[in-house]
Order: sequence, then C-alpha cells, then structure tokens
Amino acid sequence: MNLTTKPNVECTPTPEQLASHPVLRSKIRLPTPSIRTAYEVLANTAFQRAPGCCFYAHPRFGKTEGITVLADQLTQSFPDMPIFSVSAAWHPRFSELTFMGELLTACTHVMASIGKVEQRRARLRNFMWTQAKTRNSDLIMLFVDEAQNWHEPELTTLRDLANELAMEHKVQLIAVLFGTPELTSLRTALIQSGRIDLIGRFMIQQYEFRGVLTPEDLAIIMSFYDDAEVSEYPAGSGYSYSQFLMRQAYASGWRLQSEIETLWGQYKLAAQASGGLNQVGMLWVADSIRRFFMASLEYDHPGFHGSVDDWKTAVAQSGFKDSLGITYIT
Repeated sequence: MNLTTKPNVECTPTPEQLASHPVLRSKIRLPTPSIRTAYEVLANTAFQRAPGCCFYAHPRFGKTEGITVLADQLTQSFPDMPIFSVSAAWHPRFSELTFMGELLTACTHVMASIGKVEQRRARLRNFMWTQAKTRNSDLIMLFVDEAQNWHEPELTTLRDLANELAMEHKVQLIAVLFGTPELTSLRTALIQSGRIDLIGRFMIQQYEFRGVLTPEDLAIIMSFYDDAEVSEYPAGSGYSYSQFLMRQAYASGWRLQSEIETLWGQYKLAAQASGGLNQVGMLWVADSIRRFFMASLEYDHPGFHGSVDDWKTAVAQSGFKDSLGITYIT
C-alpha cells in the first residue's frame, strides 16, 4: 500500500469525498447476521446440489442488497459457479417471449431483445451452458429478486429451462427466490393447485430473511462501520467508514459501536405504540446511521459522543416509526 495516498485524519473530508461515500449515498454492503445465516443456507444448497430454495422478507429489510453481498461471498467460495441475478418484473399477462428476454437481459446478453421465443430460449440455454463450460462447472446459481411477482407460468418455464440444461448439458440450475411475504401465499396457492413439482423444485425450503432482532445483532452491524477490514473507504486507505467520516473523534477513541444502547433505545421507544419492538429492517438501520453521520460531521472533535436527541432525530427522519403496522408488524 502506498502510504502517501492514505487520507490525513487531521483533515476534514472534502465535499467530493463525502458525495461519493457509501454511507452517505446509502450504498453500504455489509455481512449482517441475516446475510450470514442466508449464506450458510445457500452454501449448503450448492454443496448438496439442491434445485433451489426461497427467502421472504418484509420491505426495506435489505433483501436486494443482501443478494449482492451473498453473490460476492458465494463467488469467493464457489469461484467456478456462474451466478446470475434477475429482478422479477410483474406483468398483467404472462409472455414467454418477454420472460426469456428479461432473463437474457439479466445475463447481460447483447441479443436479449432479438428473435422469437424459441430463439431466445435456445440463446439463454446456450449462454448459461457456455458460462458453466468455460469455468468447468456443472452448477449455475440464479438469484430472483422480487420473486413474488412470478407465478405458476414463470416458474413452470424456469423449471423447463432447468430440465433442458440438466438433460442436454448435465448442468444443474439452482434457483434462489427472494421476495416479500407474498411468497408464502404463492407457495400455498401452488400446493392447492397441485403444483407439487414447482414446490419441490423451488420452494420446498422456505426461510425468513429477518431484520435486526437484538441489540447484539445491531452491535455487530455497527462494529462493521468501525472495522476497515469490512468497510474500508476509500479503497486501499486502511480507514473504516466511521474513521473516515469522524476522523478526530475516531482518533480519540470514539467508535460507532459505542452508540448501540442509545440507538436501540430509540427503536424501542418508536415501537412502543405499535406493541413493542420485534425487529428492525436493515435499511431502517442504515438510514438512521446515515442521518446520524450527516448531522454529526460538523461536530467532529476529540471526545465526541452522540446524544439521545441526535439518535432520536435520526430514527424519526428515517421513517421507521411510520412503517410500523404498514410495511410489517412488530
């Protein structure tokens, strides 16, 4: 590492540096406890060569960001396995032509919108097989975000694609569905309609992708902001998120993790009128912390410590309280 490029902790971050900071841009990617749990499930799914599994989560619980982190982690553990991600779009009427085009687009294929159904289907199948063959792999993983938007026709078509890959190319397609709690209703509907084949293929194992459940969970997440091995910014600088943003405070011993009791207390107070605190979605946590940092930047000094009012304001501005009973029940 070139030490001459290391940011000076005595200097205030420049506006340009702040404008691109992952915390302030809401672009953090951290291995939260929920992501760690999901990773263990998916690593075992790949190891056991299971055809798929599904996760459901309430809105703003971080499932989309979680997919990005999980894909990165799985790439490290299974470097030969191609991994693709698609965001399932809702359409009032199923079209296999559109469906195949969307899957090709998700695979970054340059000819995603060209050709008839049969051509697109063959193009997708051959592209996936080629990606696996190039890496000498017989496994492919496909993440499906917003999977509640897919129904029986989409899942049937995906099943057929997986069968074709297996029969023609000896490649196993693992489908990982991520969606809202509506996925549980879809699963029930498929069971009632007798589509046990789709349940067995994609939804036999269903997991809840939970939020931040305990102060201990929150402490782990906040500690990541303090740990340059997890949250280094800028790349190669050796500085963590909190160290970079609050340089003088950090140099004098302050850590974001030390704010855990105050922040958790504010979540509990916010949830009192809704029956108490059960869990907090990761995006509410990230937004509360982002707002805390934004309000605290000008007060960076040795001996700094956040106040109750600081965190009360941050939690209120995040919209967490307004979400209770609407996006999920505490």
